[in-house]
Amino acid sequence: MYDMMAGVKVIEVAEHTFVPVAAMILGDWGADVIKVERSGGDPSRNLGIPNSSKDGRSIFFEAPNRGKRSIALDLRTEEGRALLYKMVETADVFVTNLRQDARIKLGIEPEDIMGVNPRIIYARGTGYGPKGDMAHDGGFDFPSMWCRSSAAYMQTVPGREPAKQPASVGDLGGGATTAGAIAAALFRRERTGKGAIVDNSLYLFGIYIMSQMITGTGLGLTMQQPRPLEEDVNPLVSMFETSDGRWLSICLLMPQWWPDFATRIGHPEWIEDSRFATPQARMENSRALRDQLVDIFRLHDFAWWKQELNKFETVWAPLQSPAEVAADPQALANGYILEVETSEGWTYQGGATPAQFDEQPLGKTRAAPGYGEHSDAVLAEYGFGADEIAALRARGVIQ
Repeated sequence: MYDMMAGVKVIEVAEHTFVPVAAMILGDWGADVIKVERSGGDPSRNLGIPNSSKDGRSIFFEAPNRGKRSIALDLRTEEGRALLYKMVETADVFVTNLRQDARIKLGIEPEDIMGVNPRIIYARGTGYGPKGDMAHDGGFDFPSMWCRSSAAYMQTVPGREPAKQPASVGDLGGGATTAGAIAAALFRRERTGKGAIVDNSLYLFGIYIMSQMITGTGLGLTMQQPRPLEEDVNPLVSMFETSDGRWLSICLLMPQWWPDFATRIGHPEWIEDSRFATPQARMENSRALRDQLVDIFRLHDFAWWKQELNKFETVWAPLQSPAEVAADPQALANGYILEVETSEGWTYQGGATPAQFDEQPLGKTRAAPGYGEHSDAVLAEYGFGADEIAALRARGVIQ
């Protein structure tokens, strides 16, 4: 854990991944994050998706909830809301991704929370933004970010099935940008004492990651969908299969790298070949160049190419599985793979959040909390005695 947010208290009334991951990143940066869970807990604890849980831990709950404390609090009750407001009084940040109808019902709209604490940073995540016809609609990563933003369209080869998103790209990336926005709001508060409302949406994040394509449309260009590999316009920014069935990518983006590449690939004559001598010529004759490169890369296995490509003036990378990433010496050397410690005493590996401070990795961190695991401890911090806590539990206010 870093100390950049040391002393910052975050109250989270959010579920699934998008906004919870923003709170988790603040926690990685040093904030104390209290996750308020409804009866039964965050639905992502038990999504029922095949191959997503082991030993009672769901990857969809673990990944966005590391290092938090959980209090099971029924906000449908007057007592539950009173307890939440008591926590809000001394909090720095409040985050939620509940729909507006639920926020109104539970009394957690901006006017409710900032009415208790005007200096608080109120952050809300939505599917499609706080205005417009879809302001009250629910949203998820796949439809709201991946499909509606044109990301899926621009990853789909015409005539083939639409491309599926790789993991929770919108949730995780949108959460990271939300954490950055909250940090900016906290910085302004330090200067002015003024609280803030921070809005982000899955749709907005999708538009952001597609901003180059959308800018192209704005400039009057026609954005082309991807082609099959054999029809790549630039075969020097592409993927190739080795003799043992592994795949690797090359990114020969700089024209000055071409002579070195052609020489090392065994074809120095290509440097002056009119078909391949310039970037424009290589694009015009891309099929001829790719066909030859396909045959060349199939001459040797991946281990051979790994050794050789490290000598090239180019950027390349293997297509790795998650298991290979977790064991990648480069990822391990930089602390990109975390050791996550569970309350049961065993550990598992996880991916680090973006950015590091003071040239240090995040280090070991706590696993996601059990449902209501810290209810008693959190309430004790707010002055509740054991008998009062027991009475609240008996009345169903906490669990």
